[in-house]
Amino acid sequence: MTDTPKFPNWFIGQQYNFEEQLTHLKGKPDLRFLQIGAYTGDATVWLLDNILTDQSSHLIDIDTWQGSDEREHHAMDFNEVYQHYLTRTGDRDNLHIFKAKSEHVLPNLNQEFDFIYVDGDHTTKAVYQDAIDSWKLLKSGGIIAFDDYLWGWDVHPSLRPQGAIDQFMDEHKGEYDVLVNSYQMWLLKK
Repeated sequence: MTDTPKFPNWFIGQQYNFEEQLTHLKGKPDLRFLQIGAYTGDATVWLLDNILTDQSSHLIDIDTWQGSDEREHHAMDFNEVYQHYLTRTGDRDNLHIFKAKSEHVLPNLNQEFDFIYVDGDHTTKAVYQDAIDSWKLLKSGGIIAFDDYLWGWDVHPSLRPQGAIDQFMDEHKGEYDVLVNSYQMWLLKK
């Protein structure tokens, strides 16, 4: 009998983008990464173990750990999700955790980031705000990745990320190069 994980690992299906786009940064000093939406820490652990291996590099995770109205979240106890995240990530000096809404944290960060992963609140309004706030924090030559670009075909357009990402990209045309355009959208800031 195989042991089925309690929480789905949605990161594993997109891990190849991380490998292709971030491996050149492995072990470099003084990297600053930001992740909006950490869930159980799948991407967190991978980034810390595979890219942010120099002790001077840091990752900030922002998540409410309260779930959302997405049907996949209805059966989950997000207190358990958060405890699972804490168990997996352990006590790492180069991980900083904000248990809050991104809209409350991002405007107060006064540093530039080499990589930002946007995978928090999937509503169009929230994704757009995360994109705008994150872009201000992303350094020139940095990468921003949006998860779930094609997610939500079966929900109202105001509840999915694609419209927000498209609007953001239209407003910032000429300021980025597209690295990945599939289920995720990855942009390199010029």
